[in-house]
Amino acid sequence: MKIGIIGSGNIGGALGRHWTAKGHDVVFGARDPNSPKVRAALAEASGARVASPDEAAAFGEVVVLAIPWTAVRDTLPALGNLNGKIIIDPTNRMASGPGDAPSAAEDIQRLVPGAHVVKAFNTIAAEVLAQPHFDTGKVTTFICGDSAEARTTVIALANDVGLDAVDAGTLANAPLVESLTRLYMVLARNYGRQIAFSLLRR
Repeated sequence: MKIGIIGSGNIGGALGRHWTAKGHDVVFGARDPNSPKVRAALAEASGARVASPDEAAAFGEVVVLAIPWTAVRDTLPALGNLNGKIIIDPTNRMASGPGDAPSAAEDIQRLVPGAHVVKAFNTIAAEVLAQPHFDTGKVTTFICGDSAEARTTVIALANDVGLDAVDAGTLANAPLVESLTRLYMVLARNYGRQIAFSLLRR
């Protein structure tokens, strides 16, 4: 699958490394292709390349917004036509303002109504995403979006990372998924960042 990752920091770099190892075509979108973060991401993700953010978005059937939430509103218009593309939102919005949607993912969907926004990967620390194996079981990522087909695609990509991808339904459930990040931050103060959520089934 062709994947454009906007950003090449800890989250984007880890996803790119996992996905290139599974045979996906990855292009990192970066304003400075020679930055240390980009060089590190390319060194880890064999076969990946770097382009401008709009070129990476145009390349990807799936586009990952691996950037801080504070940069999303300014970045999206620069990515060009996103109609029909799957937009993975791993961001976390720590505060909302007047007129904001109940979740960051729903705000992104408002900004790109022709795209298929899917919330994923936001409840996992970068350190865990880089090495998601726990002896006690798989790390869960909760997937939600209004397109069932887009959710299925992202679930497959999450499985390629080595995660347990759980279909959490439509984008109306994104506020619930995003609230887990706040819980994670509280727990991390006591237990450290090498913790993760896992859904048990019986």
